[in-house]
Amino acid sequence: MPRTAASAAFALLLAAAACRRPHEAPPAGEFLVLAGDSTFWVHTGAEGIRSRGSPLHLARYGGRYYEVYITDDDRSYTDALIVGQQMYRRDLLSDDSALVFEDTTISHIARWYGRSHPNDHPLDVDDEPEAEPHVSAQSELETVAQHAQYLSYEYKADLTVTGSEEWHTARRGVVDLRTARAPTVADIFGSSNGQYILRRGRALFTQARDSLRASRDSSSRDAARAIGDFRFDDASFNIAEVNGAPAVKFYAPGHGARAGGYALPLPPIPVSAPGWWEDARDGLPAAGGASGIRWLHAGYRVVARSIRGDSALLSLEDSTGHQWRIAELPALPRRIFWVDSTSADSATRRALARAFDEAALYSDEVRVASARMRRVQFGSMRLVADSRGRERTGPRRGRELPLRTRVLK
Repeated sequence: MPRTAASAAFALLLAAAACRRPHEAPPAGEFLVLAGDSTFWVHTGAEGIRSRGSPLHLARYGGRYYEVYITDDDRSYTDALIVGQQMYRRDLLSDDSALVFEDTTISHIARWYGRSHPNDHPLDVDDEPEAEPHVSAQSELETVAQHAQYLSYEYKADLTVTGSEEWHTARRGVVDLRTARAPTVADIFGSSNGQYILRRGRALFTQARDSLRASRDSSSRDAARAIGDFRFDDASFNIAEVNGAPAVKFYAPGHGARAGGYALPLPPIPVSAPGWWEDARDGLPAAGGASGIRWLHAGYRVVARSIRGDSALLSLEDSTGHQWRIAELPALPRRIFWVDSTSADSATRRALARAFDEAALYSDEVRVASARMRRVQFGSMRLVADSRGRERTGPRRGRELPLRTRVLK
């Protein structure tokens, strides 16, 4: 073979070998991914990609990490199943827990039952209620989104009394994790903005009601009859984002036999960003679209794409567009917290590691999974319905608290 031909062949072999050579290591990074009811701790760099998942709901504000967890509040009697839910937040550095949401609806039902049935007695921890209790009252609490110190949630409760009509309710709310109080829109966005938001919310509710009542579409008749059972509620709202800016989304609760347990979502109301929004923006995606949701940080991108069902594929992408698969997640991520020298010192890292280790030991009894909702279409109006209160197959007893929980009563 001529020398030039041999050289060319050798060059081709080298090029082919280079193509088969593994791509260089992914960019160095470390971050926490919040998806569904779990948090994933991801490390990338020269050693490749490592990820660790845990049934841990993290929140961060003021530069500190907190665990948010929900426990059952069992107030059952011999002939009454009465179980509510409470929300706590735990400072990972100090390990102190604080009650931030108390289920007053269920506690009021328990007091009513105690007054009405003085001969019955509250159950001990190891006791079981009657197989078919005279009264069944249960609630479900689910976190929706966190923006700085404000945590949006969804609440549903059901009451069944033998020989009487059932009662159901569904609503939304916001809790201030610092103060454990339920702030108004004026508390969150200022007095002037608060007045505007409430006026706009009432106007949107009136428009939805009048539109349904005026519709001649036969498919909207059920909705037109039911709309009278919904009421605009100043306190039933969540904080949302619209194109990276804050917004308020109201949910009008339904009442009575037809609408109880449903909530009518109204369009989000954009509002000018208050000072705390800068902290709330930390970890929100920078862009989204058909190609997925993207977060940008330190010369690389984290990309999440929907795959099947509610699942999502999480990948890392460098500046050249090369991608590395990280993990398949149970849901599209809501937020990413970057763990680097500017946001996590050694004490914070130790606290995070301890929280992940403890959460790995939580039993299924302690974990509170995300609730499944069914959607009911009434003409052009979509309602959020609570299917669990009507379809539970048996009584639910209280769950044990994690051993680390220390609550003074």
